[in-house]
Amino acid sequence: MADVVNQSGGTQPPTVVETGGGSGAAWAIVVIVLLAIVAWFVFGRGMVGGRNHNVNINAKVETPAPAAPAAKTP
Repeated sequence: MADVVNQSGGTQPPTVVETGGGSGAAWAIVVIVLLAIVAWFVFGRGMVGGRNHNVNINAKVETPAPAAPAAKTP
């Protein structure tokens, strides 16, 4: 086995660099806002001013003629 030599050269501990502490929370807020905007467009354009849609597809529906009532026996 090879010997491992530590050449850090002193007793001072390495400097810890902290970056991006709040970036996770910021991205979470951005994602939630974008999802809310997409949901607003997909599910009815908001809750203000409901529109009256007249959907007429001109479907011809045929129903069978009503059956004659059964004869009653005294």
